[in-house]
Amino acid sequence: MLKKGGKTCIVIGNTSLKGVEVLNAEVFAEQLQNLGLKIVNVIKREIPSKNLPSVRDEKTGKFAGISDKNKIFVYPTEYILIMEK
Repeated sequence: MLKKGGKTCIVIGNTSLKGVEVLNAEVFAEQLQNLGLKIVNVIKREIPSKNLPSVRDEKTGKFAGISDKNKIFVYPTEYILIMEK
């Protein structure tokens, strides 16, 4: 719960699954706006490949090893949503 004028930061990443782009950051920001929050800033940051599971098998959608030939990046970019009530 935020008081009026309170701020929150949410870190979220877009992804794709079986070739379908999933725009998590945009959907999440829109839903927060529907709840009455305003966007103060959105910071876009490239994620180094050494963080978290970073690749999926393009055909199955399962997390894959970095050496798999069918790999695609899962979360190449994160978005930091700064919202205010």
